[in-house]
Amino acid sequence: MSTTPVYLSRAFVEFGPFSVEEMKNFYSRGLLQEIDHIRPHGGEQWFHVMDWINSQPATETKPAAKKAAPAKKAAPAAKKAAPAATKAAPAPAKKAATKKPKP
Repeated sequence: MSTTPVYLSRAFVEFGPFSVEEMKNFYSRGLLQEIDHIRPHGGEQWFHVMDWINSQPATETKPAAKKAAPAKKAAPAAKKAAPAATKAAPAPAKKAATKKPKP
């Protein structure tokens, strides 16, 4: 078993160092992506994640099957809300009756 730490590169960003066992664990949990590359500490050459995994001694490195998301419970039927009462517009002010002076 190699004790040399390794580094992970994803989208040109380098992460690490990680132990080989940690990296295998990431792979088995489905955390590594097709775009990932790995290099050993002190090395200059990057290896595609699948090439690196396949070069490692045989251990349980198969990616875990992704679990289906739990089914969501159906939301209870919403009660129909009564139509909102609308305020009646105030009645227009009545004009004061103006009486014409009698002639």
